[in-house]
Amino acid sequence: MSETAALPRNVASATVDMAPAGAGERIDSVDILRGIAVLGILLVNMGSFAGWRAPFDNMAWVDRSTTVAIRFVAQGKFYPLFSFLFGWGLAIQIARTASRDVNIVPFFLRRMAALLLIGLVHAVLVWHGDILVTYALLGFPLLLFRNASDRTLWITFAVCLAIPVVISLPGPAEDFRRAYFEVIGGFQDAMVQGKQANVFVTGSYLQAVQQRLVFLRYNYSASLYWITPIFGMMLLGLLVGRRGILRAQAEQQALLRRILIVTLVIGLPLNVLWVWQSVTNGVTGPWQDEALRGARTIAGASLATAMVAGLTLLVQRPAWREQLSSFGAVGRTALSNYLLQSLVFTLLFYGYGLGIYGQAGPLLTLLLTLGFFRLQIWLSNWWLARYRFGPVEWIWRCMTYGRLQPLRA
Repeated sequence: MSETAALPRNVASATVDMAPAGAGERIDSVDILRGIAVLGILLVNMGSFAGWRAPFDNMAWVDRSTTVAIRFVAQGKFYPLFSFLFGWGLAIQIARTASRDVNIVPFFLRRMAALLLIGLVHAVLVWHGDILVTYALLGFPLLLFRNASDRTLWITFAVCLAIPVVISLPGPAEDFRRAYFEVIGGFQDAMVQGKQANVFVTGSYLQAVQQRLVFLRYNYSASLYWITPIFGMMLLGLLVGRRGILRAQAEQQALLRRILIVTLVIGLPLNVLWVWQSVTNGVTGPWQDEALRGARTIAGASLATAMVAGLTLLVQRPAWREQLSSFGAVGRTALSNYLLQSLVFTLLFYGYGLGIYGQAGPLLTLLLTLGFFRLQIWLSNWWLARYRFGPVEWIWRCMTYGRLQPLRA
């Protein structure tokens, strides 16, 4: 038996990001946040699943309104939120093992290796828009910051958010951008060819898998613009988890209110700017795309943090806690629900399934999203009434420990 397999039950049942913690140790706001993030990610991903094709100006007004609403509410906010929760989970894991003379490193490395394998299977066999591979790969360097000072975490967080903004500015960064995009140009060409061939519309499953391999290589060669903000939010989550801000919810209300106000003041104007620019092209010039990217990065991080603070405050009120509790079960099975979304909607829209890719507009897919998420709420509650973990969460645990784990509640 390995060292980590012999962990005490409450430590062994702890998780790094998406899977449930032991009974009695859960924080309602975190489960609810995960559940809301699962919905938000589906809202954004549905456009890729469904293959929205009409230019914005050619859409019906209801589809234009739906597109603006999704961009304003969801796009760019929920992957940062999940990233924050990922880092927060590592902090909780460290706290649980610190007093038990258990080395977290081998356990966490095995856990990330297992998540990486799950993510690769998802990215190649199911859907090219996978985020699990990114989280798993970033989990390895994140572990290096487990003993870093708060000051180091703050500085690195700020640098990570600044990188995509700085490299988008005019001046010396222009030469870097030109060289960078020359390197990834071949992958971009391959992606364009795959889209022009309508692989996901008329291609076979094997052709879709081949195209996903191209997407996988491109995504990580072109990751500089989006991977550093994700890592920065992980560091912020690690810092917040270390300081126990979400655990001591009642005692931290004044701090959470200040965080909420500051992040809304920063995030909302930038969010309005990038949404307005993305649908109207109201600002023209050589740096419009770069400015848009920077505004979106800062807005997403700010509003994700605002969601953490705001929802943590809301669940202190019994009426709100009851209203939001339905998201909790989805949050406890977030990994399974995320993968289920990819499986169901690729089979619904892609050519090797029902083949309705490109035929459903934003409003119809929004209604489909809300209806399917309601089904996921019911399925999650039904499952957790019988089992301790979501099905993929259980597989993840078994892979981590190298042996079957108890599943039934």
